[in-house]
Amino acid sequence: MSRHLLLNGFMATGKSTVGKALAAASGREFIDLDAAIERRAGSSIQEIFETDGEAAFRHLEREALTEALAQDPAVIAVGGGALVERQTRLSALARATIVCLTASPSTIVERATAQGGRPLLKGQDRLQTVARLMEQREAGYREAHACVNVDGKSPDQVLNEVRRIWQEDRIAVADGLQSYAVTVTASQGLDRIVEHVEAASSVMLISDTNVAPLHAAAVTSRLGSEARCESLIFPAGERQKTPQTLLRIWEQMLAAEADRHAWVVGLGGGVATDIAGFAAATFMRGVPWISLPTSLLGMVDASVGGKTAVDLGSAKNAVGAFWQPSAVVCNIDFLRTEPRRGFVSALAEVVKTALIGDADLFRKLEAEPDAVLQLDADALRDVVRSCIAVKARVVSRDPREGGDRALLNLGHTVGHALEAHAGFESLTHGEAVSLGLVAALRLGVRFGVTDTSVVDRTTALLARLGLPTDLGAFALDEVAPLIGHDKKRRGDNVQFVFARDIGSVIRQPLPLADVTDAVQTLAS
Repeated sequence: MSRHLLLNGFMATGKSTVGKALAAASGREFIDLDAAIERRAGSSIQEIFETDGEAAFRHLEREALTEALAQDPAVIAVGGGALVERQTRLSALARATIVCLTASPSTIVERATAQGGRPLLKGQDRLQTVARLMEQREAGYREAHACVNVDGKSPDQVLNEVRRIWQEDRIAVADGLQSYAVTVTASQGLDRIVEHVEAASSVMLISDTNVAPLHAAAVTSRLGSEARCESLIFPAGERQKTPQTLLRIWEQMLAAEADRHAWVVGLGGGVATDIAGFAAATFMRGVPWISLPTSLLGMVDASVGGKTAVDLGSAKNAVGAFWQPSAVVCNIDFLRTEPRRGFVSALAEVVKTALIGDADLFRKLEAEPDAVLQLDADALRDVVRSCIAVKARVVSRDPREGGDRALLNLGHTVGHALEAHAGFESLTHGEAVSLGLVAALRLGVRFGVTDTSVVDRTTALLARLGLPTDLGAFALDEVAPLIGHDKKRRGDNVQFVFARDIGSVIRQPLPLADVTDAVQTLAS
């Protein structure tokens, strides 16, 4: 509860009632944004609407919200249209836990009428007006850390549910109606998955032979009483990330008579969750799924963004779909069972994420790398949360990789080529990314974008974390042509990601031939 709690939602859903009670219970200030606007304007909300119009009111509303979010953490109740503008909403998501209170149109009309009416509910067709406005705002309301329906619930029931969400300090990934939240927690967090699959007709748990013996029983024990649960366990390893494994999942779901109300749960590292997500995206043209990453790589990278895929020959993630999960639970206790090599190699993605958008995280890693390497719980939670927060911000701005999301590929252009050249076996994905980061930073120096100090600091940090940095150990003349398989290639050009500084990156189109030529000389 270290951040603001912001209660959003349609009028008359009880935001002020719940907000006042929560503020009193937590010892925080309560801010009713409408009241703050009235004080600022010296007029009532209705008078502002009647005299100056809705546009003027929204301007005052944005100013009041900006001022409230700049203060110490408080409980803030906002009007139903306060977060309609997406940039305002994304800014609030970064500063507060947003809980949207929802209710049926009939409940809204009944409550609003009892409260004396609202400026937006003039005329006779109030129910129709509410339904229309709710439909217009639905995507924006869903871009929250959670939605809580208040129909048939007492204020205390709503209060307790909202307080639990606030305490969990979730990270929101905003993607309209496909928005979801990531919870970083310990073992009790597994109970959260039951809430999501209560209405499922069946559940398909997908995992691999390394992870399932360790954690599948704990997951299925929570699912068993709520829905019929089947499991498909495939052999561990990147080589299983293929259309053939996907076919096995489809066939087993069909044999189990799974329908469009079935849910998929992906339990494992990035391979398992990628396959599970793609299976969910394609079975019956799309069913819901939950991601339960058990590896550091799965948590800091694959858990956010809804990029699901399988490999096709040497082309990594060549066939896939964007299919957001309904929820992600990152249980850091799982990391204690991860093989050491996998854990260490995933730290390359942590360093990459810090380079992209969190200079403070980079400095923390430089100052205390041993805390992470020794699996200190607080350090792990901080690393996982920081990485997810960076990726969530980027993905929320660009859910389908049409722009800024490509920045997350720093180090991956050369890294994927190295991984493919190694046959997806002798190098882990993280080890390949570590080498790819060194390559990208050196290329940045050559193309006049990156300062040598960034190369030196990053290379030293990667080495201190136990990651490979020696490009001279690889046949770069054989690796370079594989860059042509990069998904960011556009004809004869490739969108390359460069680091300008720690915490600041750019993407720049370059001729593919120039990149491949330069890569061959990086070891010298």
